[in-house]
Amino acid sequence: MPCRFWGGPERQTVQAARILRDRGACEVSFAVIPHREAKVADNPLVVGARAEGFEADPLALERGYDLLEGARRLRAIAARLRPDVVCTVGYKADLLALGLRGRGAPRVLAVARGWTGEDLKVRLFEWADRRTLRWHDGVVVVSEAQRAAVRACGVSEARIFHVPNAIDLDRMPPPVPRARLLAELGLDASARLVGAVGRISPEKGQRSLVEAFAAVARADPRAALVLVGDGPDEAAVRAEVAARGLGDRARLLGLRRDGAQLIGALDVLALPSRTEGLPNVVLEAFAYGTPVVASAVGGVPELVLDGETGWLVPPGQPGALARALLDALGRPEEAG
Repeated sequence: MPCRFWGGPERQTVQAARILRDRGACEVSFAVIPHREAKVADNPLVVGARAEGFEADPLALERGYDLLEGARRLRAIAARLRPDVVCTVGYKADLLALGLRGRGAPRVLAVARGWTGEDLKVRLFEWADRRTLRWHDGVVVVSEAQRAAVRACGVSEARIFHVPNAIDLDRMPPPVPRARLLAELGLDASARLVGAVGRISPEKGQRSLVEAFAAVARADPRAALVLVGDGPDEAAVRAEVAARGLGDRARLLGLRRDGAQLIGALDVLALPSRTEGLPNVVLEAFAYGTPVVASAVGGVPELVLDGETGWLVPPGQPGALARALLDALGRPEEAG
């Protein structure tokens, strides 16, 4: 599994491994493809896996997309560990595992959580991933929407396994106290907090959220926007905040270890994504009782039932998003 940061796929993978191990179903080891600019020992997935007691082998590459060298190193790890099944998460891991074919090779189970298409290089590799998914022994999908996408890649229904994302309520940390967050932001108790938590990247739609929030701010002087996370679109989002004249009404808090816990201090969680698998932040919002306004993409409509468990809006439509946010702020007791 490749890893640049500790996000939803990383948390879900370590959680699944822990549950399988604790139930005595199997032994699990990790082969982690770290970001080439980071120290292996500091890689979030290496740290997270080792913290749960797992072996974590770094599969570091001198060049981030040297697939032949990566496949060779993965074969060496597989020869040492002799696994029965290799689970791959992400397009890079899927492609590296193509080198595990042949007599005596372990079965390969690809976990398809979705494709972001965030830039040209990623789109090219995701195209290759979709073209080769059918060569694996099986594909795990996190939503019914993803099942349809994988089926369109030529994977037979018999080799598709639906395993939705989940969270362990017994291990959920308590939410950040609302009063503490308001004090940190310099806001009084009357403030209404709209927040988004996650990687700041074009496909996550934060710029669209800022545009929508500008309309919300005009209609509700108590409203404030909180964006938690970092990523390649951060500078563009800051520029959008400035261009909309939002000033202190919109805050970018950066990447925080308590990011998920901040969800419990919000009045509304916004998820303006253009593409999604089955988002962890929605599950976390449900667990904390925080209302959700989300784009109707990927597996989101399988979680958020419009008008019942939250609000759904078309992706990339700031006007519709603003109306839903104002509705949610006005009727918090009807969601969550």
